[in-house]
Amino acid sequence: MIKETATVVAVDGDKVTVEAAIKSTCNSCQAQSDCGTGVVSRALAPKTQYLTLNTPMAVQVGQQVTVGIPEAGVLSASAWLYLLPLFTFIVAFFTISEALLMVEIRHELAALLPTVAITYCVYRFIASKLSKIESSKYQPVLLKHIETD
Repeated sequence: MIKETATVVAVDGDKVTVEAAIKSTCNSCQAQSDCGTGVVSRALAPKTQYLTLNTPMAVQVGQQVTVGIPEAGVLSASAWLYLLPLFTFIVAFFTISEALLMVEIRHELAALLPTVAITYCVYRFIASKLSKIESSKYQPVLLKHIETD
């Protein structure tokens, strides 16, 4: 289970909206003074993320809670969203390239546009299917209250 501390910002019955700070590892990197990626991530990345989740726990606005996301869900969603489109791109590019060679078109750019279009369609299809799945392995859960002194 991947755990993160968050603050409750809204409560509506059994639906709770929490706010979690997004952490970046760029601040701990030794090359941060010479790296453009860290500058861009600090400038453009949102600093907080909001999640709405169902919970039977009684919580109050402003309370610190621990939110967990099952690792299996993160890994399988990542595989579906990254590996399948990558595999689709590779297979589509070689298939379209071979088809174009049969009609004597030898330029790689001719195969690139339809390959990108096919890959984009596969990515959008997978993303829409994953967003509709109400499986518990993809849903964050409220694990516990954090007691403050």
